[in-house]
Amino acid sequence: MSNISNLGDAYNWSVAKIAEAFGLNRGTVRKRLLEANTPIADTVRGNPVYALKDVGPVLFGVSEPGDIDDIQNPDKMGPKDRKDWYQSENERIKLEESLKQLLPASEAHREMALLVKGISQVLDTWPDKLERDRGWRPDQIAEAQVAIDEMREMLAAEVMTIEDGDDDS
Repeated sequence: MSNISNLGDAYNWSVAKIAEAFGLNRGTVRKRLLEANTPIADTVRGNPVYALKDVGPVLFGVSEPGDIDDIQNPDKMGPKDRKDWYQSENERIKLEESLKQLLPASEAHREMALLVKGISQVLDTWPDKLERDRGWRPDQIAEAQVAIDEMREMLAAEVMTIEDGDDDS
């Protein structure tokens, strides 16, 4: 290791030292630094050294926190990366389907329809049961019917909201 006379020089590394530290090929490191026009911090024994604060983002691809969305956006990827991304997404979907964590939309709609149908049947028969089995008076039944109608309208509105959300995707 070289002698460090200035503490700031401890963070200025040569291409060879950067490659060794990160387990990369020197050619790869040199290529990425040149492509990114990374500024040379200093020259030691005729060789350029680079500031680690400049090297990290160049080698590992993230310079700003907002860039993560760009990295994961298939529209902004190269062809090979885009192909790999879509293949990995297809494999993730297959895995989630096999683990029953993901359902086809038609099956989810069918399940929702069965659920809503069951709830509607209970709501439709509830006032009759209250009158027959509990002896409710007509004015009480009318109040219950108003509450039931409100619940049915809320349920219908939620179903429509969910269906509208499916159309947007």
